[in-house]
Amino acid sequence: MRFWQLEYDSNNYEGMMVADGDWSIADQFIGRPLLAEWKPLQLQVYEEAPRSDAPTFMGCAPLFSARAVDAVKALIEGSVEVLPTDFPREPYFILNVQSVLDCIDYDLAEAVRFRSGRVMRFNKYAFIPNVVEGQHIFKVKEIPKQAVFVSDEFRNAILENQLVGFVFKEVWKSN
Repeated sequence: MRFWQLEYDSNNYEGMMVADGDWSIADQFIGRPLLAEWKPLQLQVYEEAPRSDAPTFMGCAPLFSARAVDAVKALIEGSVEVLPTDFPREPYFILNVQSVLDCIDYDLAEAVRFRSGRVMRFNKYAFIPNVVEGQHIFKVKEIPKQAVFVSDEFRNAILENQLVGFVFKEVWKSN
């Protein structure tokens, strides 16, 4: 069982930004439901480059093409809200990851903490196997605004469908 941090190839593909420049929307992507109150977020390209299935956007709220959503649909059902955006060229969707897990094995992980004791970031991830088993996309309770993690099955679905713009950084492998 391996897990990957979901990242984006910002060096080779376009990036998107919130059209009005108000990035405070990022504070909403902490695992709570948003669909009932959601109004499609207006996006614009901030860096012209080749198109991708996962334009650089924000780490806590992945932006996927319709093709990418279709490729992982069965794996994300029940863990993610697929939120529409307002982008004139083609449909893109923000994945509101609602699966936020208390899954860090602190005996093996390396956390960097603020003076208050709260986790700032992890230099090394270690997950509790029985908590992450069967999970295909999730966030970590301590840092829900920083990263999204995906399973091997998720990564394989992206690779098998030859989708572009994704970067997968391996962060943990069970023994």
